[in-house]
Amino acid sequence: MNTEKHYFSICVMALYLVVAPCFVTATAHAVDADQLLLSMAKKVAETKQYSVSMHMGYDVVQESGQKIEFSEIRKIIIDRPNYMRVDSEQSDGDISQFIFDGKAITLFSATENVYAQTDLPGDLDSAIRYAVSKMGVRVPLARLLTTTFPADLEKLTVDVDYVEHNTLGATPTDHIAGQSQDVDFQVWIAANLLPRRIVMTYKNAPGQPQFWAEFSDWNLKPKISAKAFAFTPPKGAEKILSLLPAIKAEAVSKKQGGS
Repeated sequence: MNTEKHYFSICVMALYLVVAPCFVTATAHAVDADQLLLSMAKKVAETKQYSVSMHMGYDVVQESGQKIEFSEIRKIIIDRPNYMRVDSEQSDGDISQFIFDGKAITLFSATENVYAQTDLPGDLDSAIRYAVSKMGVRVPLARLLTTTFPADLEKLTVDVDYVEHNTLGATPTDHIAGQSQDVDFQVWIAANLLPRRIVMTYKNAPGQPQFWAEFSDWNLKPKISAKAFAFTPPKGAEKILSLLPAIKAEAVSKKQGGS
């Protein structure tokens, strides 16, 4: 008798596990995942001024194949079209700063008390692309910070699905899952169309490392001081050629006659 009851309960549970996902899928069809994702991208890209904090983590795959996670907190202030400031603190205690004022990029390491400046007149989109592609600056979620974010998403994304309406946490969100050729990504979007969490899996990279970011303290009307984008070297700070290998290598190449 007990055996029969146990067998029946297993059958009921198995039936529930098979049927339950069907209800989730039916609910998901009521939401246009592509439109929701694009609306989020447009909201961020078209906002002229904002500040936000990002707590992020990323895997570094070791030679053994083991993944080690490191983390970082970034406080970002954007004032389009020409200004951005990023204050960063890494999990090992390293503190740094990135400032673009429409004329130059300044990189400052508070840990080493050194800074470097690169003349670069232009807008913020151009500065971010230059910093990433030419200088080798690590700018997590760089595309999200540009005005071309919606177009980039449409171009790169090959599949988008609605997962669920997530009611856990202080802010309910809509959970979206998407894919590009190289990355699987998930985005949790709040009712105000601002992202609250992003997870990216680099599926074609060795070990398939992940990157995640949690957003907090969104402010779309921040009171920005004129001094926010003006860099004043601290006492004893040393100006150096570059904090980055890419720029140093280019300088050496030019010195040796390279192009």
